[in-house]
Amino acid sequence: MCSLYDLVELLEDNEKCVILKVKDNSQMRLICLGCFSGNETMFRLTKGKNHTCTVFHDNGKSFSWEFGASGHTLVTDSVWKCAELICECIANDFGIQIE
Repeated sequence: MCSLYDLVELLEDNEKCVILKVKDNSQMRLICLGCFSGNETMFRLTKGKNHTCTVFHDNGKSFSWEFGASGHTLVTDSVWKCAELICECIANDFGIQIE
């Protein structure tokens, strides 16, 4: 089984955010992670004590939610799992400090 790290590449890491781009032909493997739809193209996570996580889709639409020290946006368990996988990938696999 692969991890999110195997399916994305680091597009940007600056003082405000990290952007991950989904690699080509990774749709089915994203679905197999258990919380993604397979049509995601990019993920953006803001840095700091509070985070905004944005998921971009191949149809041009996106959605965002917030979490961190000040509280969080109410989201489904599968969306929360997406945030956990994105944060773990950025912090643990890429070694990027997000707080």
